[in-house]
Amino acid sequence: MSVAKDPYKYFRIEAQELLDGLSRGLLTIERDADPSVVRELLRYAHTLKGAARVVKQTEIGKLAHELEDWLTTIRDGSGSPEPETVGRALDLVDQMRANMALLDAPPSESAPPATAAAPVFDGQDSIRVRITEMDEILQGIGEALRAAGGVQRHHDALDAAIRQAKRIAEDRESSVGARSRADNLVASLTGVRRGLEAIADDLAVELVELQSVAADLRLIPVRALQNELERTARDASVALGKSIELRIRGADTRMDAHVLSGLRGPLRHLIQNAVAHGIEPEPARRAAGKPTTGQLEVSIERRGHSVAIQCTDDGSGFDIESVRRLALERGLIEGAAAREMPADRLVDLLVRGGLSTAKAVTDIAGRGVGLDVAREAVERLKGEMAIETAPGTGTTVELVVPVSLSAMPALAVEIDQRTVLIPLDSVRYATRVAEDEVSRSADGAHVVVDGDVLPFVPLQQATRTPLRTAVVVESRGKKAAVGVDGIRGVQNVVMRTIPASAHADPLAAGAAISDSGVPQIVLAPAALVELAAAHRPAEEPAKAVRPHLLVIDDSLTTRMLEQSILESAGYQVSLAISGEDAFQKLETARYDLFIVDVEMPGMNGFEFIETARARPDLKDIPSILVTSRADAEDKRRGMKVGARAYIVKSEFDQRDLLSVIRSLVGSA
Repeated sequence: MSVAKDPYKYFRIEAQELLDGLSRGLLTIERDADPSVVRELLRYAHTLKGAARVVKQTEIGKLAHELEDWLTTIRDGSGSPEPETVGRALDLVDQMRANMALLDAPPSESAPPATAAAPVFDGQDSIRVRITEMDEILQGIGEALRAAGGVQRHHDALDAAIRQAKRIAEDRESSVGARSRADNLVASLTGVRRGLEAIADDLAVELVELQSVAADLRLIPVRALQNELERTARDASVALGKSIELRIRGADTRMDAHVLSGLRGPLRHLIQNAVAHGIEPEPARRAAGKPTTGQLEVSIERRGHSVAIQCTDDGSGFDIESVRRLALERGLIEGAAAREMPADRLVDLLVRGGLSTAKAVTDIAGRGVGLDVAREAVERLKGEMAIETAPGTGTTVELVVPVSLSAMPALAVEIDQRTVLIPLDSVRYATRVAEDEVSRSADGAHVVVDGDVLPFVPLQQATRTPLRTAVVVESRGKKAAVGVDGIRGVQNVVMRTIPASAHADPLAAGAAISDSGVPQIVLAPAALVELAAAHRPAEEPAKAVRPHLLVIDDSLTTRMLEQSILESAGYQVSLAISGEDAFQKLETARYDLFIVDVEMPGMNGFEFIETARARPDLKDIPSILVTSRADAEDKRRGMKVGARAYIVKSEFDQRDLLSVIRSLVGSA
């Protein structure tokens, strides 16, 4: 858009940077009125005054002039100015920001400061780029990568043409000239194929590198929030009459502008909470043997594809007993539970909102929403919050958020013939797990991985599919193993938010587009860990108990033959070489049917059945006599002692035997 259509286009950029410099410098001279810093601030105020007058923003010009006058009074002074006068100067900066916000700007040009990819001060080595423009570049690179991948899909058609040309060249019925032309065609097509393949490979490599560079350009340093955080600490300490020293370490750590913008609120709340709840008043600090100036540190550290931000104070720590008492008064916990609830659970109640240990409600604290607001904001960024507190020593609140909500490395896994993605930073281990290595109980399913007992959840829907691979995922310091069908490798993906109207599963953090244009779900590590912890395996249907048959025969051949027939039919089979041996086995096992030979040393088959039927615990177990004795008298005797069937070995037919068994004990 031209200056004629938007007369404030460049003024907005310049004024924003000058106001940032003024805010940062005023906080610096409050601690140490370095004359060089004051002179720099005078230059900023004078430049802003002139620029405002050029675009006829007289109110901003007047405020800049007033600030310039005040800076002139301290330029040659000694020592730091009084906090009250610095506060009035900061108010002037705030008023100028408010006036700036009233300037109309086209939608395409208006963007909050945190969306600038490269704040400009020297005008030489950097330019301001809007995040929306960087997003368009990244999207274009992604489309180009998919186009490069599409070249590979044409290889199949090219290969088919090469094969056809080869067949012509090898066809003996073709003329010599035709074969020669076919040979030339094969050579030409093969060369084209190799050339296309090389171009596609080179293009893919270059685009991946370009994608990485563009993604890095999209990141801005946390230093962009430094002025605001220092101002928050300063205003809170003045309002509460406390002396605070804030240190910010790792401010050059870079992260996605949208993530950094989302952290603005949580970090301000954490600093305000630390000043209000953590840092004690000066008398209390002196009584505790601490320096009268409270120490507050914000440290930023890159951890793979995540950034960890710790806000640490040396205050009194959380008053756990006050939290316990308040939770009781609000009915959040019962009396018995309150006495036994550990400190970390009570802290979690505080984080969830509605509780405050402040003795009075002020503009800074007392409503019990600060930590809750911070937690919710961090969770919207797909991040995590953890708290450690020690009475009398201080508190550390750690926020871990992704460097970017879009570009990230991810582990591609296969689940039910679909590819899904798991953010690589959350993956700790991958191993093969056999079905019998999964232990199941009322507490859920667990596997042992690298010495750790981890909750386990299979992501496959096909319950009969053998579990082959477990991926160990970590979130919020907790680990879980998730079962997948296989691992497909690591991909660099650009994750896109799933619209709320899609009502996506809580397991889905977003979606990415594959090189072939297919949408792929990106799983949320925290949701995976929670799912595994809550997973209770469905009770497996009771397996049908196979009838247990006892074959009693002194002939090895007969025993082996009958065992083979019966086990092939699905029955469970045990063997005994005599009646006496059978009774010994009956002391330790239960059987559903006896298959008994008649002629055996010692106790014969008739005697075994008669003795067994005399025992109350065995009288209802049916018996079948299988014998070489075919006399009618033997058959009558067998029926008399209680045999349910009599089969002669010379007339043996396994179908008849199995039919009798099924009639007595059912199918296996």
